[in-house]
Amino acid sequence: MTTQASSRHIRFRSRSIPVLALEAEAPLSAWMIRLDTYLAHSPAFFARTSIMIDVTNLGLDRSGVIELVKGLTERGIRVMGLTGVDLAWASDDLPPILTGERATAIPDEPKRMGDGRSSEGGDSSELTANEQAAFQQIASAIGVVDNQHSKTAQEREPSSEPVNCVPLIVNAPVRSGQTIFYPQGDVTVIGSVSSGADVIAGGSIHIYGTLRGRAMAGAYGETRARIFCRRLEAELLAVGGVYLTADEIDTNVHHLPVQAWLENEYVRIARID
Repeated sequence: MTTQASSRHIRFRSRSIPVLALEAEAPLSAWMIRLDTYLAHSPAFFARTSIMIDVTNLGLDRSGVIELVKGLTERGIRVMGLTGVDLAWASDDLPPILTGERATAIPDEPKRMGDGRSSEGGDSSELTANEQAAFQQIASAIGVVDNQHSKTAQEREPSSEPVNCVPLIVNAPVRSGQTIFYPQGDVTVIGSVSSGADVIAGGSIHIYGTLRGRAMAGAYGETRARIFCRRLEAELLAVGGVYLTADEIDTNVHHLPVQAWLENEYVRIARID
């Protein structure tokens, strides 16, 4: 009789997950009032959404960030990540601190090698060919620029291949609780978008039906994006990160075919005749 030992390995995989970045603004007290006003009209907006908080421009100390997270939690907003703070602040009383930044330049200070020699001004012949290749590979991996072997963006030859972002076509209505997320380009929905549903696109959004849920075009800051729908009953519209809630939408465009776009940091809505 043979026995088979169970695997003791734990498998980890890197995955990309759509997350809504909530950018807090100064003064924080006024921003929280606006948030409360919005939640009063759409209390379930954040209920099924992955949220990260960006506090880059607030200048808060650690205790201030803790109070902000606490205030959001009390409002039913569960924060899965935090960005714009010192990595040394990581602790159990804060959400995980997220960072995706990479080094883009060689530091001004000369590097010191293990034997005390300075790497600045040294002869490259002091390193073996294998060592030089290893250092070059590490530099490429962490994004450090090698001034002797790399070209600037202006010096690189432009690619002759045209960028072609294929639009996403959804051949069915988007039901409540569903999220369509397509950061690569435009989204076209052949049908309606129900209340409680989200359509998020890096480009424009076209809805050949009634828009009752939330539509967010230009999700990565594309200010030229637009939203088109045959009948407007939306809970929220957003273009290039600028939002317009249901109570802010002019009643003159309700139940009509419209387009929405960003102009001078305001979301404009006009009827399509």
